[in-house]
Amino acid sequence: MVDSTQRPQLSNKQVSALFKSTADLLQILGESRFVVMAYQNAARTIDSLEEDINTVASAGALQDLPKVGKAIAEKIETLLDTGSLPYYDELAAQVPEGVVAMMQVPDVGPKTVQRFWKELNITSVEALEKFAQEGKLRGLKGFGAKTEERILKSIDLLRRRSDDRTPIGSSRPLALKIMQELGESSAAGTFERIAIAGSLRRWRETTGSISLLAVSNSPEEALERFRTLSRVAKVVENGPGGATVALVDGLQASLRLTERKRWGAALCLATGSESYIAALSAHALDRGWRLEEDGLSALSSASTIGNGQSPQAVLEGEKRYFESEESLYEFIGLQWVPPELREGAAVVDAALDRKLPRLISASGLRGELHGHTTWSDGKSTVAEMAEAARNKGYRYWAVTDHSIGLGVTRGVDAKALLDQRKEIDATNERYAAEGIDFRLIQGTEVEVLGDGELGLPDDVLASLDIVVASIHSGLRQDRERITERCLKAIDNPNVDILGHPTGRLLGRRPPSEIDLEQVMRACANNGTAVEINANPERLDLSAEHARQAVELGCTIVINSDAHSISQLDLMPFGVHTARRAGLRAESILNAKPLADLLALLKRNRSGRYVK
Repeated sequence: MVDSTQRPQLSNKQVSALFKSTADLLQILGESRFVVMAYQNAARTIDSLEEDINTVASAGALQDLPKVGKAIAEKIETLLDTGSLPYYDELAAQVPEGVVAMMQVPDVGPKTVQRFWKELNITSVEALEKFAQEGKLRGLKGFGAKTEERILKSIDLLRRRSDDRTPIGSSRPLALKIMQELGESSAAGTFERIAIAGSLRRWRETTGSISLLAVSNSPEEALERFRTLSRVAKVVENGPGGATVALVDGLQASLRLTERKRWGAALCLATGSESYIAALSAHALDRGWRLEEDGLSALSSASTIGNGQSPQAVLEGEKRYFESEESLYEFIGLQWVPPELREGAAVVDAALDRKLPRLISASGLRGELHGHTTWSDGKSTVAEMAEAARNKGYRYWAVTDHSIGLGVTRGVDAKALLDQRKEIDATNERYAAEGIDFRLIQGTEVEVLGDGELGLPDDVLASLDIVVASIHSGLRQDRERITERCLKAIDNPNVDILGHPTGRLLGRRPPSEIDLEQVMRACANNGTAVEINANPERLDLSAEHARQAVELGCTIVINSDAHSISQLDLMPFGVHTARRAGLRAESILNAKPLADLLALLKRNRSGRYVK
């Protein structure tokens, strides 16, 4: 084995990517699924590591990793020692480079790529695009004009996709872990304050890097702690006021230091988008102040205080410092702007008029209306999920296991729902006997089938307390067909909620071609609530569409779609998506008490649990 000091120091992301590419090549070449899965599992394990893979290898602990056997461990060692993997090179020599690249096109899998290559001699994304444009893919069995159109759209999406941005579901937990490690590893008092900044503080769906701002009484020690974090692969930039590092996860992270008295301005400038900061700076200039990283600087003796106080005499160049953002905003006459709204210029005008909405908060939610248990594909029982939801402070939680009709998971049928009802009733009776103010609601996540019919009969759906209708299959149907399919489900009087409406998976699957405006208008007309699915892989509806939905008259529901107890913790991603949309509690169905909620459903079910 090569001395660790001579290693090429590949990052976890690079190693994971090579093993995933190996799995892709094996699929294209028709290798057995067990061999393919071995490399896919290894890639996932490495990708989820919090420790540098080089450190694990140096400790001789590769085979201790989940799903990493002797053969895979030896290949990891070879890759880390030499910077290359002969096995991968042997596979790659059998497949044109452009063939593998075609697998990056959304919805184009290895079997389809193999057919393009073997049957039509297509060996690049560019060639695939040309064949589709010229109608030449129709020569393949099962391919038609609509398939060609869909592939062209997917290629366009691939080119527009920003590969250097990471979904918030990965970047935000990583930022929190870094902050936790800094706090645990530093001496007492090293970090007086530390906060997430940038697009992560605005809760954008994706981020290019992790930005942190801190106040420290020991700047040199603080930066050294940051540079030597366990997740750091290398130091990219280093200076007296901050540092940037490359992480083993592939992301970059930066830490910038400021002083306590400069915190307000520094955090403000480190948070907003460029257009927002430009508008905020312009407003400050109108008041005679220049907004700088350390505070405000008076442009002349005519500079004024903008918070309703009488003008005060100031000297040109005089500085004002702010320990908080709130005091900075108040000084220049603005209502404090929540970070989620700091994307554009218009919000500054609203802040000047003191007309910003009072946004929904996590504490404003009374419960959830979409979650799963072991009755379908959940990991926890009804009782376990109920207790976890109650410990979250919820007053109600809906059991909405998948219906039959969804081929990829075990679903509940009419008989199973009757048995489940008995379990739910027994759990509720126990809570009532103990004087606990918490109720389970029985429902289902019913599958919208290919023709718009639902996976359970109407009489079964009518017996439930709530019904979420979702599309999981056929997401690549053309715009007209998938829209009509969704509209048919919405028109069903038993459907209360439209779940994750576009079916997107961030960075993995594009949204369907559904006419979302038409669907949301139908939801408003039919009294069907529209879901913001809080799972950070979805965030569906997006903030933009959630805002549009409320403008069209829809009610929004925020659900974690939890399949385990731990996934209940995903709710903040949905709440902050709603906040980015500017939504108030009044627009959120599950911000209401149970009695009010049930009364607002499409069918007022006579208040089964209403006292």
